[in-house]
Amino acid sequence: MTRAVAAVVTLAFVLAGCSGFVQPENPETVTPAPVPTDGVGYPPGVSDDAVVPSTLASAHTRTLATTNYTLVTRQRVTDGNGTVLRRSNHMRYVAANKTTYAGQFRQNGTELNAFTTRIDYWTNGSIVAARYDERANRRNRVTWPVRDDGPVSDLSERRTIRGVGEAVDLSVADRRDSGVVLVGTRFRNPDRLNTPLFVSDPRNVSVRLRVNHDGTVSAFRLAFDAERSDRQVRVTQEMRLRHVGSTTVKQPEWVANTTQRSLQDYSPPAENNQALSSAGRTRREASI
Repeated sequence: MTRAVAAVVTLAFVLAGCSGFVQPENPETVTPAPVPTDGVGYPPGVSDDAVVPSTLASAHTRTLATTNYTLVTRQRVTDGNGTVLRRSNHMRYVAANKTTYAGQFRQNGTELNAFTTRIDYWTNGSIVAARYDERANRRNRVTWPVRDDGPVSDLSERRTIRGVGEAVDLSVADRRDSGVVLVGTRFRNPDRLNTPLFVSDPRNVSVRLRVNHDGTVSAFRLAFDAERSDRQVRVTQEMRLRHVGSTTVKQPEWVANTTQRSLQDYSPPAENNQALSSAGRTRREASI
């Protein structure tokens, strides 16, 4: 495998599975309260008695498919002393056609050797252009033809929202004209949760989702304790939806200077195809 092709496969793997989470600007504490009976409606998949995760996640994606938006996410893993072991941030700007979008992915960690991963990307539905740093802090640029869903397979975080809903028992804590707030503090199927790499045995969960009446999840925060390499850690995953209907996606200036790379004569081994497919289905922290 050539160096260029190896870089493309690595970048595709990272971007197919990276979905960090961002801390809300104004964290809000929501106390479960009686649901009013004033005729205010529910979002799709939400009722007095239950939350249907698949319906809610589909409504979220279906609504965003018709507009442009910015999605900001962050994921943090901290030890018992509050030291950040790994931090991932991902910002994406999506056009209404869903084939044109751009983003930045940043990740750093302190386990073993400190590392930092930086990736900028842009696609117009035909090609993907990416700019990334190697471990030697050398900036590289590469392009390749779009295949399947492009560099980010779950733009709207549909699988994340569905996974959280299937993993945690959710209920309505607040209902108002703008939508509802869903909360949960009990796992019902923790295996449905997308956990960071090497993290297992999730417990002590707390989750809050703010859902608009059209079904879009405008923000959520998930936190739980877990085990990682025989030590207890705290995992926090957060998301915020911004600038719905007003996001613009422009081709970055650096795209014009990228080196053309073609995969037309290259077919990845079967194990690479399987890895890329798996990365698209589950969110994993990854580094180059």
